Amino acid sequence: MKKIFLSLLLTSCFLSINAQEVFMFSPIVVADEDIESFEMIQKKYVTEMAEDAVNKGTIKQWALIKKVPGIGSPDNKINYMWVGVYKNISQLANRDSWWMNTEEKFGIPSKVLFDSPEVERRGRYIYKTERQIQTDKPGKYVILNWATPNDLPKMIELQGSIEKIFKKSIIKSGMVGWGMATRIVPQKKDLSTAFWWDAYDTLENAMKHLAGQAASAGVTKDLIQSFNKIVPNGWDNRVIFEFVTGAN
Repeated sequence: MKKIFLSLLLTSCFLSINAQEVFMFSPIVVADEDIESFEMIQKKYVTEMAEDAVNKGTIKQWALIKKVPGIGSPDNKINYMWVGVYKNISQLANRDSWWMNTEEKFGIPSKVLFDSPEVERRGRYIYKTERQIQTDKPGKYVILNWATPNDLPKMIELQGSIEKIFKKSIIKSGMVGWGMATRIVPQKKDLSTAFWWDAYDTLENAMKHLAGQAASAGVTKDLIQSFNKIVPNGWDNRVIFEFVTGAN
């Protein structure tokens, strides 16, 4: 539970190039005045229930992350995201509402526990892991990247070369995890079809990555040109999130 988002999701949750594994993002909006209460409930109650769900095999892993203020987003209101990781689509599709078992576990009805503070939900987005690098090093920040390649299979193939470069500077650059995934649902023309994560130990190193330093400093011009040909419009969005709590 103490490992942060990078080790929870980007290093240990996404098993090495496991094409069966899927994960779901559930972005939400929490009002500023409710943040303290919201995080308390998530850490004290929801995390324990998530641990129970992991132990029962209902889910593989779970985490809550929060957006670092002032760094990119098409919707500035979204400030938190639940992340659920599943062994495969079957486990995801047949999951139960494990977070609602609060009365049996804590003696507090879920309606009482979750009705205040209220959160504004912004949908659910499901992805399949295509490639990844994992380490046993904990991290605290993760860059979430979205793009819409004009040739998705070719982009997945290109990641093999990116992976080799990142492996050379993993750890010493502060990177502790990396990966690429493709969107399963929803599917519509204005939504990115590909997703990447870059996990780092500090905010400084995450920022360096966005500036073309840290692990990304080793990416060659040829690879950048190849990437840009497949994504001529560039990144759809890049945001830094920070780990709050989780279960694995």
